[in-house]
Amino acid sequence: MAHIILCGDSIFDNASYVKQGEADVTKQVASLLPTGSEVSRLAIDGDVTDGISKQLIRLPSEASHIFISVGGNDALGYLDIFSKEINTVGEAFFLLSERRTVFEKQYHAMLEIALSFALPLTVCSIYYPRFHANIGLERVSELFNINGERMQEMVMGALAVYNDIITKEAFQAGIPLIDLRVLCNEAEDFANPIEPSEKGGQKIANLIKEITFSHDFSQKESIVYC
Repeated sequence: MAHIILCGDSIFDNASYVKQGEADVTKQVASLLPTGSEVSRLAIDGDVTDGISKQLIRLPSEASHIFISVGGNDALGYLDIFSKEINTVGEAFFLLSERRTVFEKQYHAMLEIALSFALPLTVCSIYYPRFHANIGLERVSELFNINGERMQEMVMGALAVYNDIITKEAFQAGIPLIDLRVLCNEAEDFANPIEPSEKGGQKIANLIKEITFSHDFSQKESIVYC
């Protein structure tokens, strides 16, 4: 039997974004589990990497597996970089490097805390948003005065910096990684540019079940699931 813990942000805490009557990720995972197993959501919509330690304070004593999906809101917090005036491409990379260094320290510290519970741990990459699908794009377009296609290109370039850290840290720790970039690859997987729909949530839930009951955590082997 398993007691799955979902930590992170709105990737797991997406109840307010799916349509009325549709299931969120937590309910979708629960529906896949055998009798006697359960899932608890500690994830909080809008939370960032530094917030995971507070979430884990509420870790149930009977927890068996931890899944963490975080980092997207860390990246969103730096959207102001898109409006900065620079003179060279080198300056742009320097600005990204500064933010990379901060995120690397935060993510590494978060993983150390999560690993300290000595439970099977899985992390997720940050998926590519769907700004170019123009789903709920109004607030972003008004902020930067650019269209969805342009925003999509800019964000995907910046997210490469964050996903590089997540994959590196997962591989160094010898834990599995759910690559949401590959898993959620259709517009229908999104309720808006940055939150999963019921369809996208079901894909995530299916992999959570598979990893929980099939991955051999004793080998401390990093496998990418997508």
